[in-house]
Amino acid sequence: MRSPTRAFALLLFALPFSAMAATPLEIWPAGNVAPQEVEAGGLPRTLQPAVRFQKVFLKILAGEKPGGWQADMESFCNQPAQTPLAAGLCEVARVWIARAQMEEIDALLHGYYRRNIRFPGTLAELGQLPQSLKKDPWDGSWSYSLLAPKGFSRLAGQRYQLGPARFPKLTTLSEAVRERAPQPHAWVVTPRDVAGSTALEFRGTKSTAVIQPGGGIDGCVLLFIGNKWALLAGVDQLFAIGF
Repeated sequence: MRSPTRAFALLLFALPFSAMAATPLEIWPAGNVAPQEVEAGGLPRTLQPAVRFQKVFLKILAGEKPGGWQADMESFCNQPAQTPLAAGLCEVARVWIARAQMEEIDALLHGYYRRNIRFPGTLAELGQLPQSLKKDPWDGSWSYSLLAPKGFSRLAGQRYQLGPARFPKLTTLSEAVRERAPQPHAWVVTPRDVAGSTALEFRGTKSTAVIQPGGGIDGCVLLFIGNKWALLAGVDQLFAIGF
């Protein structure tokens, strides 16, 4: 997949409304398609936070520095998680906040390296971390360990692995932007009625589940069921599927 660039973040607000309206599959593509920033005409009002999230997501893909979007991501976690959509947006936002914080810690680690020609054995050796970096976005401790190049155990202080406790091997911000891949899924999705409410049956090669918004399948969470489409959250992005 070609790396996202600013050319993908198309600003179409100057176009007539009919040209700006986009389908959920265009706003939140699941496959190898470049997402576009378009006005989401016709979507339910309850989905406006998800549209706003996608606009912040596009800023990240366009290469904007964390200072331009981190506060926006944090705003998704400052709202009450009273709905599956709100809870899902917060979880995905936390992944991007973690990457922004990892960049700050990385700068401290490289400052230590310049002084000592090695990385510290623990984050405690850096001294007192800023209050905003002491815990990961899930209020857990950071997972940090030294990595020795294969076959060179004496060089253990030359590399490290850093991530939040929930995703200890989370890719860095630059890696996440540069090496994006389509959200993988191979489900056959069928609407079901569960006690008078709409649910979806996800039938895949490895698992099958009937879930309603808030339920999970193959590491993804169902956020919203629309008319012949659904919105889901992966680890760090939203995507839509049709059925």
